[in-house]
Amino acid sequence: MWFMSNDDMHTAGKKFTIMERAYLLDNIILEVRRYEKNYLLYDTPEALKEHREYIAKAEQTADYIHAQIKNLKATPLLNELELLIKSYKENFSGLEKSRVEGSSEYDQLLHITRDLGKQMTEKSAQLLEFERVQLHVIFQELKTRMSLLSAVAIILGIIMPFVTFFKIFRPLNIIKKTTGAIAQGHFKRVEVLNTRDEMQQVMEAFNTMVQELELRQDQLVQSQKLSSIGTLTAGVAHQLNNPLNNISTSCQIALAEIDAGDKDLFLKMLNNIDQETLRARDVVKGLLEFSRSEKFSIRTASLLDIVNRAVRLARSEVAADIQVKIDVPDSLMVPMDVQRMQEVFLNLILNAAQAIEQKGVITLSSEIDEKEDAVIIIVHDTGPGIPKEIQGQLFDPFYTTKEEGKGTGLGLSVVYGIIQKHHGEISVSSEPGQGASFYLRLPLSPGKESSIS
Repeated sequence: MWFMSNDDMHTAGKKFTIMERAYLLDNIILEVRRYEKNYLLYDTPEALKEHREYIAKAEQTADYIHAQIKNLKATPLLNELELLIKSYKENFSGLEKSRVEGSSEYDQLLHITRDLGKQMTEKSAQLLEFERVQLHVIFQELKTRMSLLSAVAIILGIIMPFVTFFKIFRPLNIIKKTTGAIAQGHFKRVEVLNTRDEMQQVMEAFNTMVQELELRQDQLVQSQKLSSIGTLTAGVAHQLNNPLNNISTSCQIALAEIDAGDKDLFLKMLNNIDQETLRARDVVKGLLEFSRSEKFSIRTASLLDIVNRAVRLARSEVAADIQVKIDVPDSLMVPMDVQRMQEVFLNLILNAAQAIEQKGVITLSSEIDEKEDAVIIIVHDTGPGIPKEIQGQLFDPFYTTKEEGKGTGLGLSVVYGIIQKHHGEISVSSEPGQGASFYLRLPLSPGKESSIS
């Protein structure tokens, strides 16, 4: 707009200059005609001298204008005017000589000269009018173009915010919301808008980052799981030691009494061996299932079964003075990833057991929120409680209140991530001296997100 307007103003300025010269030329030609009349009427040398000077000025001004409007629309008019000035000058010279000499051609030359002067005056006025019209046209075009450019600018001013919104702010807003969801543990990919520019590349790169974060989250869960397995190893060895001792004792009794041929005793010992073998197998099976790395997969399963598995695995790490109570209906079926929810309950039970310094109770219970179509699972302990100032940091990765070497600070962070992946929520409530309660809210309909904040 600036360049176009500047070009128009430059053209208009040039036309002003030409018009000024055309106006000057018109005045000069009028002066030529005036001194022509003075000379013819009074025959004074001063009038002749002035006439000659104005003829020279007319030629100079015409030459200047010609240099400015070369190859323009006014060029033919100017050419005709220059020819008239030249013819007028030649005829006036002849008129001057014939007047001095008293020649018979004087009257004829006088008529021709006056006629040329009249044509010259008319052509000069015509040139001036033509330039005036041209200047008016240029200003009209400039006005029209400015109106058009202003309309274009207004339209662009209306359109550009929408373009900016859809091209920049909308993708950025999507990324902003997704980033906030990631901060809350929801590894959700963004919908890539087909903008065919850098924003599309940013969104595609963002999805790649989310994919990598999901992978790192799974690795973090597995790392915490291996840490839990390390914690449970001693307890598992103890759990296996009892059935193995019973198997060994039954075998020794059977071998010692083999000569007696007591069939009932042999059956009893074999039944003992079979039961203790199954008991050992269950311990090993539970540990293997817990340690196995599988893809996240939600299926409907019995909540009581998952809680019982976690309690059995954690039993060796829970002090004998700590009682574990389970208040979960055996008919309650919940959509969940069985392996990862077992990890959740195991971490919460171990944390609760570590929080209870001496004798206490860990309670796992559930209730149904029919309004929200969700199940609320409460893990409560009778420990000393959690100070309010650190409750907001409990689910941060690597945050721990335990002594160095006694915890990674990943347990509750992993629990938080697993619950978020189930589209659920987890919160903590605690008062000093009254223990702590962790509330897990899981949707009962597969794929349905919890609406409670």
